[in-house]
Amino acid sequence: MKTAVLLFVVLLLLAVPVLAQDADTVVIRGFGNIVTFNPALSSDGASYQAYSLLFPSPVETDPFTGETVPGLTSWVASDDGLTYTFTIREGAVWSDGTPITAQDMAFSIGAAQNTDLGTIWESNADLVDSVTIIDDRTYEVKMSDVNCAALSDFAAIRFLPSHKFAADYSDFASSDFNMNPDVSGGPYILEEWAPDEFQRFRANPDFWGGAPQIPFLINRVIGEQALAIQAIQAGEIDYTYFQGDLFEQISNRDTLQFANFPQVTVNFLALNWADPNNPSAAYDDAGNLVEQAPHPIFSDVKVRQAIAMGWNKQDVLATLGGEEGGTPLVGVVAPTISWAYNNEVEVWQYDPEAAAALLDEAGWTDADGDGVRECNGCATAEAGTPLAFTIRYSNILQLFETSVLVAQDQLSQLGFDVSLELVEWSNYIPEVYFGQMYDATAMSNSGGTQPPDPNDFTTLLLSSQDIPGSGNNLTSYVNPEVDDLIRQARSLPGCDPAARAEIYYQIQQITHDDVAYDWTFTPNIFQVANSRIQGFNPGPSWVFYGYTAHVHEWSLSG
Repeated sequence: MKTAVLLFVVLLLLAVPVLAQDADTVVIRGFGNIVTFNPALSSDGASYQAYSLLFPSPVETDPFTGETVPGLTSWVASDDGLTYTFTIREGAVWSDGTPITAQDMAFSIGAAQNTDLGTIWESNADLVDSVTIIDDRTYEVKMSDVNCAALSDFAAIRFLPSHKFAADYSDFASSDFNMNPDVSGGPYILEEWAPDEFQRFRANPDFWGGAPQIPFLINRVIGEQALAIQAIQAGEIDYTYFQGDLFEQISNRDTLQFANFPQVTVNFLALNWADPNNPSAAYDDAGNLVEQAPHPIFSDVKVRQAIAMGWNKQDVLATLGGEEGGTPLVGVVAPTISWAYNNEVEVWQYDPEAAAALLDEAGWTDADGDGVRECNGCATAEAGTPLAFTIRYSNILQLFETSVLVAQDQLSQLGFDVSLELVEWSNYIPEVYFGQMYDATAMSNSGGTQPPDPNDFTTLLLSSQDIPGSGNNLTSYVNPEVDDLIRQARSLPGCDPAARAEIYYQIQQITHDDVAYDWTFTPNIFQVANSRIQGFNPGPSWVFYGYTAHVHEWSLSG
């Protein structure tokens, strides 16, 4: 899911001492600086790519059907759906020889439920009533209510080596282990890493899924898309992924293997409803809703609707290959989760005349004729305030930069004064994505779990996730009706998909009308690997770095 580091090719070649064509090493395109190796503390793509090799999920996903399958654990659910009993595979150990136990998962769930830690797992565990350790290999999770997305939620909470942390979590956020993990329960063990350059891993011979056949793996940081195209063609990296427009730039594919699937993602232009100069949570420590300082422009729904109609998402899709490049998006559910996607909601069509009329109606007019509208009777800003804002963005994916350039050009023609600020990835995550210190930003969300469930994406909307520093609600969208619908869809008795879908249809319609986010599209993606990789078999349920769950099955020829 994310970096914006520009490097020259010569620097890429010097970054790590082992080349991709070595017979014992596979080189993966790494997308940026990691925030942490602790999977509970960040959901950014670069960190996910690294920690997924180290800390196993209790639930695996079939890459083609999307169905949950046993992996490190198997499970049995009670008839009422309130109790799940998990059994850890016999003989599973951490790389230091310590058994992977039920205590490790109890520790991880405990971290999720510890509100002082502010982990990204809070919403995944909020319906967990208790965790009972039956024996070293067996644990029981009891729910306070039905959770139709339970397996998806459980999949997100990864096993952590509890013996490497204080039992009371006092060092959970500060432990050196978070940046220098010396234990792995995944297919690879971290050997060394350098910011802006690489992470180097060696195969874990005691991996519960079988010892990897490739001895070494390197995530090489390549932030610039053009350099990634050069690197995959030159054999300097063995695996990466591209949107269609970038894939088409690969002139010679004779030595490559590839497959194209829609991403399980939602893309958007986030418009901050709250004052970015004073980010605050939606609720105080006592659980009371806080009246946040409004954004002087985007707190008005008419302005948000004008923006949604004021720039042409199809122009961006055209750069990705048109209809082959992706699917226009109407709301928070990824179109790939077809059973819950509301095809009855109409996307905001590009209509600059209607957008201009809405701005006039909202009191944003160009009285002085300088080309920039100002507040002349608007409800959210002082008289004379110019209709100016800044889009802070990362160019970790080219489509983000393309999106903001199109938005800047076309919104400026409507009388907006739009500035762009490219933010280094190491600053983007804490300042923009989690910090909420922005007016607008282009980004995507993959839900973060396997198997994908529409509930995964709703953290973008939940008011309880409006927590600067850790929450996934980027725009400070607070709508009690939507909160209630999300809870209904998640805990619907019987979990009938058709009945759940009706609720998600409502959520998509309401948040579309509110412009909770300016939804854009779900892009298609090419998974690309060097032909020397054997066992490369991506499926439509791969989410971003889907290879991390299957790299131990790969081998190298030649």
